[in-house]
Amino acid sequence: MVKRKKKTTRLTTQGFGLKNLDAELHRVKVAVLKEDWTAAYRVLEPLVQQYPQEKKVWEYLTDVSFEAGNKKLYQKACEGLFTAASTGENAYMLGGAYLKNMHPLMALQTFRQALELDPAHKLASEAKTTIEKLEPILKTVLAEMGLSEADGLEIALLHERGQVSLEQGDTAAARAAEEQVLERHPEFVSARNNLSLISWIEGDVDGAIAAAQAVLESEADNIHALSNLIRFWATSGEAEAARPYGDRLKASHAEAWDGWTKKLEGLSYLADDAGMVEVWRQAQAAEVEDSPAVALFYHLAAVALARTGDEKRAITQWKKALEEDPSFTLAQDNLSDIRKSVGQRHGAWPLSWEQWLTPKSSEALHRAIATHLNSTQSEKLISGLKAFFNHHADVMAMLPRILERGGPKGQEFILSTTEQLKTPELLALIKDFALSQNGSDQMRNRAATLAVEANLLPKPKVTLWMQGEWRELMLMAYKFHDQSTIKHSKRVGRLLEQAIHRLRQGGVEPGVEAEALLNEALTLEPEAPDLMNNLAMAFRLQGREEESIALIRDIVNRHPDYVFASVSLAKLHLENGDVEAAEALLKPFLCRDRFNLLEFSAFADAYIELLLAQKQKDGARTWLNMWEQICSDDPRLDYWKQRLSRGLKLPKLLR
Repeated sequence: MVKRKKKTTRLTTQGFGLKNLDAELHRVKVAVLKEDWTAAYRVLEPLVQQYPQEKKVWEYLTDVSFEAGNKKLYQKACEGLFTAASTGENAYMLGGAYLKNMHPLMALQTFRQALELDPAHKLASEAKTTIEKLEPILKTVLAEMGLSEADGLEIALLHERGQVSLEQGDTAAARAAEEQVLERHPEFVSARNNLSLISWIEGDVDGAIAAAQAVLESEADNIHALSNLIRFWATSGEAEAARPYGDRLKASHAEAWDGWTKKLEGLSYLADDAGMVEVWRQAQAAEVEDSPAVALFYHLAAVALARTGDEKRAITQWKKALEEDPSFTLAQDNLSDIRKSVGQRHGAWPLSWEQWLTPKSSEALHRAIATHLNSTQSEKLISGLKAFFNHHADVMAMLPRILERGGPKGQEFILSTTEQLKTPELLALIKDFALSQNGSDQMRNRAATLAVEANLLPKPKVTLWMQGEWRELMLMAYKFHDQSTIKHSKRVGRLLEQAIHRLRQGGVEPGVEAEALLNEALTLEPEAPDLMNNLAMAFRLQGREEESIALIRDIVNRHPDYVFASVSLAKLHLENGDVEAAEALLKPFLCRDRFNLLEFSAFADAYIELLLAQKQKDGARTWLNMWEQICSDDPRLDYWKQRLSRGLKLPKLLR
């Protein structure tokens, strides 16, 4: 009988809250089999933190990131895999990742290491060829740094490692690397540029600006320093301070690693579309495809081209960006947006909306939202956001730019925030947004409605950019209620209720009975317009048309704000072909702020007829849609839907 081996017990604790590795890896495997790379990454993300030495975790992450086309994540995964298992196979993978992400010196060093670990590997020959191509780059980089390979390779590699850490968001490691570079090579400008970026990311905006300006003191046309300064000043809400650096940036012919992209990046923060297109043309003439241009270059060029009306070339550039980096969400979202109908587009956006803020302000805003988001009291969230904007003038200064170039998420955030807070400052921004060509038609209509409610735009008619052209529109900024607009005594109320019951029966006899009830009510409340209006209906049921019309005219003269009488008289004018008289009666009600639901139904019914008489069929459909949203059970809706859908000429309204 063979004894089973006892399972060995781990003597080291894995800590509390760790996920079961085998179970989680099984979930990853299932997601991979389904080719659901996003789901696989969600499971892997915490595992790389909890099990950094587990080779299998890193192997899965390399596969998932490669299939998803995420080059930066693939590089990070290859680094983790090589640390967990320093084999030749993994070294070749890591060297390829560095090469794809344009870190030539680290690629060179890693391929050399790979050949030492496994000289017979199937990729060995290709690695040797790549090394031969990279060695001249090394010499060029070292020459630019004023170093020789004997004493400078380590410094150059340290600088490139700092850049990698910066890309991965590890500012502490990036700062440590660049400070070591400057200790050994104090005049190396690229390290100083990176340190200014690190200071900015860490929230030290003044320090970042000072560091970038110090670079310009020694190299007045340094492209990276000029571009960084534009970003620092612009996102701090100081656009005027940033602007002079834009002219210097466009004029600079200095040598710079991926200088074309850096120029476009800086000019993006100035919203200088024409300048960006000119830089793009210069880059095309210089055969930018042969330089270390990254996906960001093509994306930023596409934004500028789209915003200057060259949609065809913009689409081509976005496609190039996605060829370089299939996981580049900004490029993909913009490409999808420009392919929508003109009224659904949001306007090309170069950056995510948070990138228009300093990292410190962006973090503070997300913290303010998160603090109160789960509160059961919405007032706390509103109060928290008001306090945030009161203490962050830099964020308020950037909101117009976010509405212009922050994409749908940024525009929606500001619109929703304004709908909640309704501060004068935010409403003023929303008014300008409504009158712009940015955002979708639906968003600008929402903004215009908010502005109308705040009396910042006229209600009757306003000119908005809709369906790709300027159109004069009627804005529907009304509040509705179901409360009675006229108060009666209990006795009059009962008499009116009985009279309305008779009127709904129709016919001469019920008309006579209703007349008696209404006359009794009028002896008690002789100025009540609703009593008189119903009396006019009683006259009509009895065939006393002239008396009915005379009474309606009298009501309109004595009570011009009473909707039902004006509507009745307007319909009479339309029956007689007097469109101007009908419009004169109905138009004043468009400026109302509030409508009783029954009043609104009566008004909409008459106003649609007026619009059709004026040959404004689109306007009639708009009103019909709004009427249906407000009073979906009104029986007159079906009548108008049939008439408008058939496109037939409307006969006189049936009574």
